[in-house]
Amino acid sequence: MFKNELAETLPLDGVWEFSLGENAPWSMIRVPGCWEEQGFSKLIDGPARYRKLINIPSHWRGLNIFAGFNAVSYACRAWLNGVEVGYHEGMWTSFTFDVTAAARPGESNLLELEVYKPGKRFPVRSSLAGFLPDVATTFGGLWQSAWLQATQVSLDGLRIVPEIDTQTLHIQCNQGQAGAYSFNDVSAAKWLVEIFHGMELLTQRRLPLTDEKRLDASLTVPDPIMWSPAHPTLYTVRISLVVRDERLACLSQRIGFRRLSADGQQLLLNGEAFLIRGILSWGWQPDRIAPAFNPEQAREEIRRVRSLGFNAIKLCLFVPNPAYFDIADEEGMLLWEELPLWLPEVTPKLSLLAPQEYADIVSQVQSHPSIVVYSLGCELDKSVDANLLERLNEAVRQTVSDVLVCDNSGSGESYGGLDDDTSDFSDYHPYYDLHYFEPLLNNWRRDWQRSRPWIFGEFCDSDTFRDLDELTNANGGVKPWWLTTDNPVTSWRPESLAMVQEQERLTQARLGFSTQELIKVSYAQSLVVRKYTLESLRRRSGIGGYIITGLRDTPISTSGIWDDFSRPKWPSSEFRPFNDEAILSLEVDRRRIWSYGGDRPVNLDAHNLWSGEPWRWRIILSYTGSSIPPGSEFSWSLVDHDGDTTASGATSLPFIIYPGQPRQAGVIECLLPQVKTAVEWHLEARLSGGGIDVTNHWPVWLYPPLAELPPNLAIIDPTHSLDDCGDWLTPVPRIQIEDRLQDFDIILTTIWHAGLQKGMESGCKVLLLQQGTGPLPVHRCPFWREAIQLFYDHPFWKTFPQRGYSDMQFFGIANDIAFDTPNLAHSFGFLADIRPILRRLDARQFTIADYIFEARAGKGILLACALRLQGGLGVQPFGWKRNVAGAAMLSSLLNILKKRQS
Repeated sequence: MFKNELAETLPLDGVWEFSLGENAPWSMIRVPGCWEEQGFSKLIDGPARYRKLINIPSHWRGLNIFAGFNAVSYACRAWLNGVEVGYHEGMWTSFTFDVTAAARPGESNLLELEVYKPGKRFPVRSSLAGFLPDVATTFGGLWQSAWLQATQVSLDGLRIVPEIDTQTLHIQCNQGQAGAYSFNDVSAAKWLVEIFHGMELLTQRRLPLTDEKRLDASLTVPDPIMWSPAHPTLYTVRISLVVRDERLACLSQRIGFRRLSADGQQLLLNGEAFLIRGILSWGWQPDRIAPAFNPEQAREEIRRVRSLGFNAIKLCLFVPNPAYFDIADEEGMLLWEELPLWLPEVTPKLSLLAPQEYADIVSQVQSHPSIVVYSLGCELDKSVDANLLERLNEAVRQTVSDVLVCDNSGSGESYGGLDDDTSDFSDYHPYYDLHYFEPLLNNWRRDWQRSRPWIFGEFCDSDTFRDLDELTNANGGVKPWWLTTDNPVTSWRPESLAMVQEQERLTQARLGFSTQELIKVSYAQSLVVRKYTLESLRRRSGIGGYIITGLRDTPISTSGIWDDFSRPKWPSSEFRPFNDEAILSLEVDRRRIWSYGGDRPVNLDAHNLWSGEPWRWRIILSYTGSSIPPGSEFSWSLVDHDGDTTASGATSLPFIIYPGQPRQAGVIECLLPQVKTAVEWHLEARLSGGGIDVTNHWPVWLYPPLAELPPNLAIIDPTHSLDDCGDWLTPVPRIQIEDRLQDFDIILTTIWHAGLQKGMESGCKVLLLQQGTGPLPVHRCPFWREAIQLFYDHPFWKTFPQRGYSDMQFFGIANDIAFDTPNLAHSFGFLADIRPILRRLDARQFTIADYIFEARAGKGILLACALRLQGGLGVQPFGWKRNVAGAAMLSSLLNILKKRQS
């Protein structure tokens, strides 16, 4: 891009004439800004016509005149005074047109543009449009600034590479080729290079202008201060072209000395152990639509992200305007620039243009020290072949330095793409139910591959409930456009359409909860998901970082850490204990069991325990900072529901704690107190001293020994689902469905049979533990993901502890089925007075299903439970001895029936 900071510049920002669509009338539009933001159609991709009369000063006569555009979406053709002056494709990059020949200095000049955004003419999937079209809409027009500039000489090709090992800056620059200034005496012209720290001139150097008119030099910066999140030190490099003492052209650029690298599995920033703690941004701006920020907006966003413990933001498949990068440099916020290749339709044109656009994007942003990671695309499948990926990789790597590059965020092996890669780290995108998270991590271990860190480019999403009334009131009493069918993606994304129909669907569901109650429940449950995931991840070695999905709620999900008003959903005091430089996490011992002639793993539950038994936890420290000398104090306490400490301990650590890899900070051994009813207590741990002070706490549920089984109980389990669960139910007679059910008061069954209906009608009580898709109709659905669990008033909850949301007492019993309660009447019309006990609200589709419900048939009662009470899925504990919560819940359900019987 040709430019000269000393040249006279005429801003073109402001009001333009505008029309959208064929033969559309003219109106007015503001530049910069996309047309959708200003009330024009989101469905028409073009032609969008812009025109503006510009009075070009008469003294510009004889100068080279350029029209510059910081970014236009997507294709732009320009005319000045009826003469075509240029054409450009690409929505993320700046460009200039030489308009000298068409310009009329001293007169009024008409600048006209024809613009198309990605759509019919330029299909979205082959236009590098990124992910925003999947969130809500594409955006079109002059979404960044435009200007005219007149100059004798311009500069371009500026590239500055900090070379940390030699403490130098390698600087390259060219005299612009378009309309190049002709020097009568080349020997009189010089390059002047100046380096500043703040206002202080550190060094300068004059170099001759050769016939090649290219600067290629290295300057030393003695003892440079490294740029980092803690110390975002910036230097300014100014390059001038001078003749004698007159500056003819000048460009300046801020830079920082920093290096993100890997030593085997250890991620390093400036040679020290480092962990990326990032948040995913899709660039969603409901008011501006295009990802354009002024400095104040960028600074506020970055500071609010940091307040929750994050040190990085992933720019997922979009490139914001320059102000965002500038402020990130100043604030010390790391950026991951993910280049906009997503579900591409790889046409010959895209294959040709994409490497060039990547090169242009990276050349435009590579100077910013805040950008430490680049990825060439997201979840690319086999449509992106090795040749294209290699050319994209080359386009990026030949320009960047001291950063990490990933060729396919999410990995090719996970999405049917290339198995081999050239990435500097392993990147996976696990979206999961909690009990499958650790098996997923184990599934991707490849110890025979080259050693490199793991950085999760997306993961750990958790939807919450949004306040539609507040949004409507803030929008003048009507829904915002993105929650109506004005949002184009409602025509093809079911989750977006569901958001639009949320009120109608919730009215039909008749939940019985207020909006504020649903918000409170969902926020509490979502925090559980985030905490478990991050603590589990950070107990592992070789983890270089993670990116949480996502920054703010959107039209297709409510998995943001911010709500629709950009307010954090949790205070930093709740979020940072598991998302900070140092965190403590909870671990339990490993066990095995000899079963049927071989060893099998035994999973233990860290949160649900039998009271009165000896127990041991391990507390693991994950830390990146300076080494901690011996003498740090580890302390812990077990606190009951009244806030009283029932057990505690402390010890001094005799060893040095080195940063980077997780380390056991302490062991907690105690005899758990006896309790008569199930209660929730809290375990708290702290490590302090030597420059560190970190605390964390976890819920712990203590359960009394199992109550006596109800008399006259029988089990029907022809599928043998309850086999191998332990000997607790051994005394209970197993009967066949043909037996006389009326001889028993309570039936525990894993199947359904017409005889059960008859038994209930005559007064039998039945507990159905459904393990699969029948007999009652069910939905296949995750327990934790995209779900909000609702607890209804029922005597059962007086015996099984909960605080109105799903916490870790449900970890071992979560299942992937839930009863399709609205359709029960179709298949089981004899059931009456169906009463929900634990219900699932789908947080994206706003449909309901039940995990536990009560119903009547004649004189009898049915309790139906779709939870996995014996456990055994993923890393759930299995059996009545180890799956404590499952055994306690089964005991409570049986005793509810016993009490109903009496």
